[in-house]
Amino acid sequence: MADGRRYIDMLEDILVKQISTLESIKDVTGTQSDIVCKEVFDNESFAETLNKKDVLIARLNELDDGFASIYNKVRAEVKDNPQAYANDIRKHQEMIRRCTDLGTEIKVMENRNKDKVEQCFSGKKQEYSAKQTAANVANKYSVTMRNVNLMGESYRFNQDK
Repeated sequence: MADGRRYIDMLEDILVKQISTLESIKDVTGTQSDIVCKEVFDNESFAETLNKKDVLIARLNELDDGFASIYNKVRAEVKDNPQAYANDIRKHQEMIRRCTDLGTEIKVMENRNKDKVEQCFSGKKQEYSAKQTAANVANKYSVTMRNVNLMGESYRFNQDK
């Protein structure tokens, strides 16, 4: 039972860290939303938030693995003595619900950000296409004018003969 108590306490510590990490991910996602909503898209700031989020997600995955590993060690004892761990189980269930709620909030924010980023890049793509088109027209004009000048020189050369 002493090992069981120690494992239960470790599970709670992991859940506290998971909640904290999810709240940090939510904050970073909010920062991304602010960046995407600005008139001028800041690539560097957005990339920085992506890097922060990658680190946090890696940490969350490690915590998930640790939770599963420890839970597997204590699962049998908890199932055999549910009354002894009833308060802990309720507390853990509340914390897991909080994690689930945060995950859902983050997912909603991510979907909004995805739509905003797609709109932003769609606009950038249109700007790029317009610039490409303008560059192509200018290039074709330049080639045409060069051909006209060559044709004029050829015409004058033929006229002089």
